[in-house]
Amino acid sequence: MLENIGGCTKEVCLCSVGIMRIEVIGEDESSNVQARTYAEYRVFAALARHTPGVRGARVVLRRDQRIGTCDTVVCTVTVALEPSGSVRTRSRGQHVYEAINRAVERIGDLMRRRAA
Repeated sequence: MLENIGGCTKEVCLCSVGIMRIEVIGEDESSNVQARTYAEYRVFAALARHTPGVRGARVVLRRDQRIGTCDTVVCTVTVALEPSGSVRTRSRGQHVYEAINRAVERIGDLMRRRAA
């Protein structure tokens, strides 16, 4: 689904499974449909074992705009928790899949620590 936000067109992929909603946003050319689908799958797989404590997640994929970070991709994952609160992580990679994998690993670690 294409969404026009603040004059910018962004590609948005939504997946609702039960009560967990996963939103994947590709803010620029850093992600394609395949990368967004991969992110949705990986985040769902990491969070599924923590339900019912998770309401949903938002994944944002974009090019890193910091000086000296040429051609790196940033993946930010924010997880909405039940009954309230959230956890968030951000990772960088040389390509979109590396950034996604790092972010999912960190989210898994955060969720395991929260459950302990």
